[in-house]
Amino acid sequence: MSRFLIWTEREFGGLKDGWGLSRIFTEIDAQGTVIREIGLNEVGEVVHRHPGLPSRAEYGVFDSAKIGAADSDDVGSQEFDRLWLA
Repeated sequence: MSRFLIWTEREFGGLKDGWGLSRIFTEIDAQGTVIREIGLNEVGEVVHRHPGLPSRAEYGVFDSAKIGAADSDDVGSQEFDRLWLA
């Protein structure tokens, strides 16, 4: 079962300066692998989607990192899917 988390500069330093993102939404599988991510800019526009377009890089922000117990906020799967399709 997937988990859906939202990350900000507080939890993931370098989002703004390194990626131009104010927050990033992630879908994480049961093994802790980020399988989809959506990045939003300061005004809430989707400017990064991985895998897919638009993208800020060839790879995802989280690339192949494993996520364990995360200190970030949960987001619902419906909200994630709404942004994914935006």
